[in-house]
Amino acid sequence: MDNQIPEDPYRILARERSHEDARQTVATNRMLVQSLVIINGAAATAVLAYYGAHNASGPGKSAALLTIVLYCLGIFTATFAGLYIRRTTQEWSSFWELKSYPDMVERGKAMEEHRLQAIRSKRWSTGLLVSSEVFFLAASLSLAMSLG
Repeated sequence: MDNQIPEDPYRILARERSHEDARQTVATNRMLVQSLVIINGAAATAVLAYYGAHNASGPGKSAALLTIVLYCLGIFTATFAGLYIRRTTQEWSSFWELKSYPDMVERGKAMEEHRLQAIRSKRWSTGLLVSSEVFFLAASLSLAMSLG
């Protein structure tokens, strides 16, 4: 036990940063995805309940269908955003793990690949989250117009 080499402070810092970044990213993004799924899902349920109680016909029926489809697209895109968020977290975790062990062969190339993939995944997740919000707004506008 006395012959162990003390761990490099750079490795300790990189590992701690990796874990902290992953925790914060996962917690924040999980909350965003859950909120968007709940908001779009509750709104779609409310529209179904309203039109179930009030017999819609003609243009009201097609507007109700459009509204429900838009809310469902909001749920769908939020769910895919969650998958990209998970991918981003995995890529950053791999990046920081490689960074914490500088003695690995060809680590620079692998680190850059993980970093670039994390950036791409982050862009996709951001785009999908914004799309989910836009679908919610479009569906709400469609609902407001259909109710007159």
